[in-house]
Amino acid sequence: MKKPDDVQTELSSKRKLQLISNLLIIEIVFFLIVVLPINYLAEKCITLKPSEAFENLTWLQAVFLMVIFAPLSEEFIFRYALRYKKFFSHFISREKWNRIFPFLVYISSIIFGLVHLDNYVNDSWIFYALSPFIVASQLSGGLILSYIRVRLNIFYSMLYHALWNLLFGISIPCIMLLFTSPFTEKTQDYDIRIEQKAFINDNEPVLSETKIVDDRIHSVETRQYSLQSLLDHLYGKDQLTTDEGLMNIHFKSEKGISKDEFLKVLQKGYEIKKVKTD
Repeated sequence: MKKPDDVQTELSSKRKLQLISNLLIIEIVFFLIVVLPINYLAEKCITLKPSEAFENLTWLQAVFLMVIFAPLSEEFIFRYALRYKKFFSHFISREKWNRIFPFLVYISSIIFGLVHLDNYVNDSWIFYALSPFIVASQLSGGLILSYIRVRLNIFYSMLYHALWNLLFGISIPCIMLLFTSPFTEKTQDYDIRIEQKAFINDNEPVLSETKIVDDRIHSVETRQYSLQSLLDHLYGKDQLTTDEGLMNIHFKSEKGISKDEFLKVLQKGYEIKKVKTD
């Protein structure tokens, strides 16, 4: 990491798997004690609204995009060239390659990290000023993936990338929902039940229906509908933001409640913030 060099390590397949397992543990610890606090501080300064690109995915679509397509394509684009090959010898000597190699690793890792800014919807100057903190996970991950690509080979960097995405993009969200009880509340004014979903079920419709009379909400029915989309529908675009994903919401109120009251009900169970403006 301090001064990358283009040297491959000869290890057995078992030792290679042990190496990437150890690196995975190290990166998880680093993520928990360094990256998460950095992300938290960044979000105190600016609203980070997730992109809608991965919002309405089935489980199979998520696996294909996160565990197969992204690791293969990103590793090929950003790290395949991080080895001196016979083709390169026509343009640059090995000696010069060794001198510029550390910069190639750092530059490719930085670009890899900054490309992931596209995971968020924001174009303010603060967003770009804080970009190294926002994509700190991808920046550090880019260095680890470069190390694996160079010391082992491109296949193992793809494998490591796939394992990371499988863990944090699919497995952990699904496991967390298994231990998350539906949010329910029943009062004399309303009855609400909210169940979170990790991915869309193809066998169920994706819909949202609301009944609003005289600016009072009488019913909300959503199935596999993102909470952010519901907030945009009720309160306008770029007014409120949440990191929560897909929801099945059943809300009924005979007399109806105001939009402000409905928002307070939602905030009892989920983090919803006003969008910060520059």
